Parts: sequence; C-alpha cells; structure tokens
Amino acid sequence: MKVHILYNDPLQYAKGKIYDDGVTDIDSIPEPIDMSEYGVLDEMKAVQRALSQSQHQTKIVPVALDIYKLINELKEDKPDIIFNLCESLDGDPTQEMNIASLFELLKIPYTGSRALTLGLALNKPRVKEILYFYQIPTAHHYICSNPNRYNENGFEKIKDKFPLIVKPSREDASIGITNESVVHDEIHLKRRIEYIVEEYKQPALIEEFIEGREINVSVVGNVINTEDDLIVFPLSEIDFTELPKDYPRIVSYNSKWMYKTIEFAGTKAVCPAKNISKDLEEKISNLAKRVYTILGAADYARVDFRVRNDIPYVLELNPNPDIASDVDEDTGFTRSGKAYGWSYEELIQNIINFAWERWQREFKKFRT
Repeated sequence: MKVHILYNDPLQYAKGKIYDDGVTDIDSIPEPIDMSEYGVLDEMKAVQRALSQSQHQTKIVPVALDIYKLINELKEDKPDIIFNLCESLDGDPTQEMNIASLFELLKIPYTGSRALTLGLALNKPRVKEILYFYQIPTAHHYICSNPNRYNENGFEKIKDKFPLIVKPSREDASIGITNESVVHDEIHLKRRIEYIVEEYKQPALIEEFIEGREINVSVVGNVINTEDDLIVFPLSEIDFTELPKDYPRIVSYNSKWMYKTIEFAGTKAVCPAKNISKDLEEKISNLAKRVYTILGAADYARVDFRVRNDIPYVLELNPNPDIASDVDEDTGFTRSGKAYGWSYEELIQNIINFAWERWQREFKKFRT
C-alpha cells in the first residue's frame, strides 16, 4: 500500500530550541532538556524505519502552519492509508482532532482513534462523567474556574479527601502537572487552581489523589463482535522508588519530558509489572478493554490506572500514545508490545492492518 506517515513538525513552529538536529549530543548539554517536541520526531523516524522493511511505499508528510498545503498534497498524491502521528497543529493539541476530521472528509483511511475520541480524551471532566455513568471506578472530582470560589460547585463532596491533585482540565502529556499539583490543604488548593486558570486559560480539574500503584495498560485491536476481540499487552508499572521521599508519587511533566531532572530519572516503567495477582491483573485488563470500547478508541491506545486496596481507578484514556522505538529507549507502549512477543515491525504492521480492516468495514456500511 501507499502509506503516508503524517506528523506535526515542531521544527516549523516550536518556540524553544530543538536539539534533534542529528548533530548535537544531548548528553553534553548541562541543563535539563525539554524532550516534548522530540517525541513526534522520534515516532516518525521509528515508524519510517519499521516500514522500510516492508513492501509498502512510504512518504513522510510534515504538518505545520499551512493547512491548505496539506489538503493539496493529499488530493494530488492520495495515499491508501495515513499513519497518523499528528498530535497538534501549530503547537495546539486541541487541533489534533481536526486533522483527523480532515482525513475523514477526504475519505482517506488512517491509523488510530477517530476525531471524536481524540477530542473527547482531551476533555477530562467529560470522560469522568462517562466513566461514572458506566460505574467504572475513577477518582472523585470537581471543576473550578474561579479560585476565589474554590469551595463551591462540588467542593463539598471532596473536601474530606485531601490530599488532592489539581490539573488542567483540557490538556494531555502531563502538561501543567508538577510536584506542586498535589495539595494537602485549602490554602495550597486555592493557590494551585489560580495557577492553572491563569497559566492555561481553562478550568482546573481537582481530583482525590489516589495513593497507590500506577499501572499503564496498552490495548490494541478493534471490537468486531465483543471486547474479547481486543488484545491487552502485559501490564506496565511506574516505579517511584527512586524519587526523593518528599516528592509526590506522580508522573509529572518533568517525569515525562524533562531529561536530566530528578523526576525523569526517578519514574521508570517496569514491564511486565511485578507482584500483581492474577485476579487483579484480569480485573485491570477487563476494565482497560471496557474503557477503550466505551470511549471509542481504535487500533491502539493506553489506559492509565491507580490501584488502591486492589481497586483499579481509571486516570485517563490516551488514544494514539507515543509508539517511538529506539531499542533501549522504547516508549511504554512499545515496551509492552515487545513483552507480548511482537517485534516493533510487527507492532507497526499490525496497527496498519487493524486500521485498514476497520475502515473497510466502515466504508462497506456506507455503501450498503
């Protein structure tokens, strides 16, 4: 097939310095380095390498400011399928869903979750409402857009559950989450809400902080008849034991992206997760498949949990998670796939197969 690997190109819009120039040795840089802009570049290169071993004809398509250029390119050289790695447009993650919508308007099959799910996953309060409706365990929460009225509109149901964690309500990739996000009293709660509202121009999501193990569950495939059609990779766990004792046990922005920070070094993933009973493993896996299905994920996604007293609480669904692979530097999803027994090349090809078969079913429905 003709496969276009489409990604958002940070080299065209990023405001900070991009070290991924193929020359700079990032280990020689003395200060912490923000790797958030590198992730999609690593993904693109990894997927390209994986597909170079196949018989597919591949093409790299960067996306940035000129959306008309993208439209013209897709019309003039229409692919059989797009491997969609686009996470934002001009640095705005809320536009991720609109790029996927464009593929749908042009009737071009693409990998990963559809536009509706991509947009929904960014709306954390709405996701929690859906989880509550289906009686899926998730932390108690409320929303606040005015720090001077932090103790209204839902505070009553959570006020006795300190510590709490305060996050932006419409971000992903741990944006806005720092060591200060976990608060233990109303003074710090108000202060953190104020920071989120002012810095990110959106309401704050305040949740009960679930003390416990953090488990990431990678799921692939699509439901054809039942949720048993889905494949769950071996569970992965974030190991917090190397963090200083006074640091909260969370996956912060530093943990994910700030290379050479204490948080980055102290939050390593272990896959397969150790010391999990068969009953708990099965419970988590089944819940992950349920969340994947309810929220409309497709082809591949990750569901994150906190486990307290053997009860798994859903943190969020991450559609189209990072699937970069650089051998020793696999992402969590890729590491889980290898633990399942798939090579990286098999993982990428299977994602394409899942997407192609799904879109053929979709197009057949429209034809009939």
